[in-house]
Amino acid sequence: MKSEMKDQILKVQKLMMKTDHPIFRDDFNRNRLFFRLAQETRLIIHSYSKIKNNLYKIQTEEGQYILKGYTEPGNLDSIIRFSQLLHKSGFHTGLMYEKFTDGQFLLFEQGLVWVLLKYIAPKRKFSFAKEKDREDGLIILRKFHQHSKTLLPNLLPDLPNENTVSKWQNRLRIFESHAPFLAKWFNPNVIGEIVYYSHLSLNKLAKDYVETEEVVLHGDVASHNFIRAADNKVYLIDYDLLSVGSAEWDFVQYASRILPFIKWNGSLFQLHSNLMEMGKDHPWFRTALAFPMDILREGNHFSKSVGDERMPNSFANLSYFISTWELRKQFLTNYNNLIQ
Repeated sequence: MKSEMKDQILKVQKLMMKTDHPIFRDDFNRNRLFFRLAQETRLIIHSYSKIKNNLYKIQTEEGQYILKGYTEPGNLDSIIRFSQLLHKSGFHTGLMYEKFTDGQFLLFEQGLVWVLLKYIAPKRKFSFAKEKDREDGLIILRKFHQHSKTLLPNLLPDLPNENTVSKWQNRLRIFESHAPFLAKWFNPNVIGEIVYYSHLSLNKLAKDYVETEEVVLHGDVASHNFIRAADNKVYLIDYDLLSVGSAEWDFVQYASRILPFIKWNGSLFQLHSNLMEMGKDHPWFRTALAFPMDILREGNHFSKSVGDERMPNSFANLSYFISTWELRKQFLTNYNNLIQ
């Protein structure tokens, strides 16, 4: 037993010398995370790098992995179970969680809950600026829904119900409270318009919304959650915001995410026939697309970031969205006659 423990300590000491984060190396003796990881896996760890807080990329003899920490378990068990069922159903371009040596998927250490995932090596960065990536992202999202809806009988009531409108209402309340401050940094007339049209969209959505077939929604279809892998397939990752609801909600978010990348160009948007059909078939889809979720999100981030290191990036993001406000209005005028 002492010999095994000594071997583990030597492994961790070698690992400390190979980390590319000196600050974390200084902290290493004050925590047991990678010592535990060496104990709780059969992986031979060579090195690791910090991606961001509580997220590490690990190089092992068996390949590369991601170690991700959460402040609380939440519905992690349900997310992991969903991932397993999704893979068994034939969806093989998603996340794969790894078991620890005790047969469990969760590792409790340093007051956090850790999961281990297979790292999916990118061929290149996935970008909504590329038409092929936008279209391939739509294809994989449709496949995700097609597979996920077959799993619902095995998942309910483990996953929460979709609550997009409630989130938007809360986001708008926060933005309105920051509006006087934002008006000092940006065009006050634009800030006022954003608030006005946000209310208009939400009020119309309350009248127009009609539920459609339920699926498991991904909930965060930002470009960084799509990976163009080495095999040229597109993978959809990060299931932290799974919920159950109408599939169109994911596509509303997807459309809202790609439009800034194409500068609200209607001709480029029409190339994605699936999104155009949704707008024709479901009037509430057009109404939801008019809600400026991205501006409110960045406005709230900026208001909270003033004075800290996040401010420059937050200011740049919000400045871009506000500078394209007129393009957005023109697109939406043509698309659904809501904003005029």
